[in-house]
This record gives sequence, C-alpha cells and structure tokens, in this order.
Amino acid sequence: MSLQVQNLTYIHPDKEVLFHNISFSVSANTKCAVTGHNGSGKSTLLQIIAHRLQSASGAVICESEPYFIPQLFGQYDSLTIVGALGFSETIRALHAILDGDVTESNFICLDDKWDIEEQAMAALDKWNIGNIPLSAALNDLSGGEKTKVFLAGISLHAPKLILMDEPTNHLDLKAREKLYEYIRQFAGTLLVVSHDRTLLNLMSAIYEMSAEGIRFYPMNYDAYKSQKEAELHSKMELLGNRQKELKKALKEVQNAMERQQKHNVRGEKLNKKKGIARIAMGNQQDRAEKTTSKLNKVQQDKLQTIYSQIRDIKSSVINTDAMKIDFYSSDLYVGKKGSSRNSGAFV
Repeated sequence: MSLQVQNLTYIHPDKEVLFHNISFSVSANTKCAVTGHNGSGKSTLLQIIAHRLQSASGAVICESEPYFIPQLFGQYDSLTIVGALGFSETIRALHAILDGDVTESNFICLDDKWDIEEQAMAALDKWNIGNIPLSAALNDLSGGEKTKVFLAGISLHAPKLILMDEPTNHLDLKAREKLYEYIRQFAGTLLVVSHDRTLLNLMSAIYEMSAEGIRFYPMNYDAYKSQKEAELHSKMELLGNRQKELKKALKEVQNAMERQQKHNVRGEKLNKKKGIARIAMGNQQDRAEKTTSKLNKVQQDKLQTIYSQIRDIKSSVINTDAMKIDFYSSDLYVGKKGSSRNSGAFV
C-alpha cells in the first residue's frame, strides 16, 4: 500500500513551527526510514500519519489504516494488553455471548472472531510474553514488554502499512534479532524512525528531515552515511576555499584603501603647489571622496557575498554534523530499566 504526504505543516501549541510543507511519497511494499537530528519532527510526523496528532495544514493519503508502534507509552498506560491491542470490545462481546447475551450488537461487535483470545495469546507468545495475561495493565509492564505487545498486534491486525517509532529502543538483543528477521520477511509498506544502524540498513530508502525540509536518499544507511560524509567533506573544502577568498578580499580592500588615500594625499599636495583655487580643489576632493565611496561599496558588496556564503556553508555543516551523533550500533543494548513484575531487569 502506497503512502502520500502532501504539504504537511505542524505548529506547536506555543505557536512554534516544527516543520513546514513537508511532502513525500512511499511506494507500495517498500521499506523506508525517516532520519534527522533530535527535534526535527520525526516522531511527530509518524504520529500525524498514524492519526494520533493533527497537522496545521496538509494531507496524508493512504488506502488503509496504518498500524502504529509508538516510542513512548504514557498515553496507553491506563489500558490493559487487550485494550492496547484494540480488541477489548471484541472480547467483551465474546464473553457476553458466551454468558447468554446473544444480542445482534454483540454479534456485530464480535465480527466472527470466535478465537480472538487464542490468537492474541499466540501473538504474544511469538514475542516471548505469552505468560502475561491479556487483562494485565500496560502500566505494570516494562518498556520492552510494552513494545512487544504492540509488535504482537501486527499479527492480529495484518496491516499493509506499519509505522514504527524507535522500535528497538527498549528491546534486548534477542528481541531485536527477532524484529530484524520479521522486517526482512515483511512484504508490506514500512516507515520507520530509528537510530539503530542495523535496522536502518534493512531499509531501501531514507528520508532525511532538516530545517530545509525533507530529502530523499534511495539507499540504505551505510550508503547514506557514505554520501553524507562525502557531502560534508565537499562542504568543508568549499568552506576552506571561501575563507581563503575572504582573507584575500580583506587584504585587497585594505590595499585599495591605502592606495586611494595615498592618491588623495598626493593630489592635494600637487594642487597646492600648482596654486589651484580652493573651490577647484574642493571639487576635486569631492570627486576623490566619491571615488573612494564607490570603491568601498563594490568591495563591501563582495565581502558581504563571501560572508553570506560562509554562513550558509557553516549552517549546513552544523546540521550535517548533528546527524552524525544520532546513530548507535545494534550490538549496544540501550534499553531502559522497566517495572517488570518478575525481576525488574532490562527486557
């Protein structure tokens, strides 16, 4: 299933614009990542596509409802596992029918999912959390277990478009490997926000968000990294060249000013020797000052152009450099300590 994002703008409640007129498309059955430095709006973009946030303007066009795996779970902590999976009403209707409440509304709500509980437990078991009851509160789970609950939901909903926001953040190495393999086998459309290099290398394309908008790279992370390093090297060379030009231009300004001042002084002395009238001397001085002013204007324009170019290059180098620190290797476990009921260990 394809995805189209058209001219999205998001404005924070304090009126600060996070991003403006973001547009891109993801072809059906492709796997893409969204990268960018922290605060560029990657997670917000996913939440808008998942209909969790409202954009200020623009549109998201996709043929079916996307399945969203969040990075943060605070808004789900009041739910049970089955509630987070989106089947609390289905299971309520199932139990109501089994208890004799055979109303039409219960059958409509059940939608012929008679084995939903078994399917849900099997889905949890695939992620090694089948020992946790469906009635367990999400608030009692660790970060890794919460992520696995949402990963288990993929089997139940069978979505054609999956959105993942930092899915490996809370997972241990074994769970990560399981996720990597799942992504390799997944035949649908996938859009991921992640700093995990192994996961990013499973993507066929990368969209990079920055203050300038969004840029498409039809490659995995390693190729993207190489291209970014080449771009940075080119920018640093260009910056060095512009700084050399600036030094040369400043020296030329200094020399030109000194020459003009010497010329003016010589002219004044010569006029005095020739006994030229004060009025004529004043006219000549005016012309000399205008010549000096015109010379200054040309030189200042040249300097301002170089200064502007240097500022632009430095700004782009800073943004590129910020990207370099945002990625980690998958063999470094960066999970967070959760509130696991059993041991309180990392999961």
